Amino acid sequence: MPAAQGQRLGTKDMTPADLDAIRSRIQRASAAVRDASGSGYQTSYWASGTDFMTNFRAIGVKAPEQLEDDFLNLFIWTWSLKDYLKSCFVTKGLRANGVEEEVNRCQALTFVADIANRAKHGDLRESRSGEFAELVDVGLNAPQECIESIAIAGPDITLQVKDPQMVKIHATVATRSGGRHDALVVLNEAMECWETKVLSQIAV
Repeated sequence: MPAAQGQRLGTKDMTPADLDAIRSRIQRASAAVRDASGSGYQTSYWASGTDFMTNFRAIGVKAPEQLEDDFLNLFIWTWSLKDYLKSCFVTKGLRANGVEEEVNRCQALTFVADIANRAKHGDLRESRSGEFAELVDVGLNAPQECIESIAIAGPDITLQVKDPQMVKIHATVATRSGGRHDALVVLNEAMECWETKVLSQIAV
């Protein structure tokens, strides 16, 4: 990590430019999870009732693994905004712990915390939400009207997508108690909490 970046996260006071930079990064990450387009991907699997491997290839969309990476990136950056905001609170003469208190009042932010910390550490020993929220069921659904062609040659299936904008993206936040929430809704609600409950306190 360059020294200047490390200072920005540590001892250096936050500036409006620093805050704008991370908000712009979050906006770019948010755009990425809403964009299904990509060079394509391929996978192989045993289809039920067959004795051979099926090779599936999709052209024109991103791989589900890339989509999951994009979602996790957005969760991490949305949660990382907390440290920037705490520094801004200190600069403004406000209690940094006030940011933590607002997080605890916003369920969506506590879900974001769980998922971001699980992604960064590989495991979640403590849960901010108390629900050990995790990101599951990330994928793409291609309706018939967005498919240009489907070619079948023996065990090989190739699907060509003509309009990735019509592909449906899905991702779920699952909780230990059995709750299931649309991941994009959770992320939107989390950003709304940041904007209305925290950023509003330091707006000039």
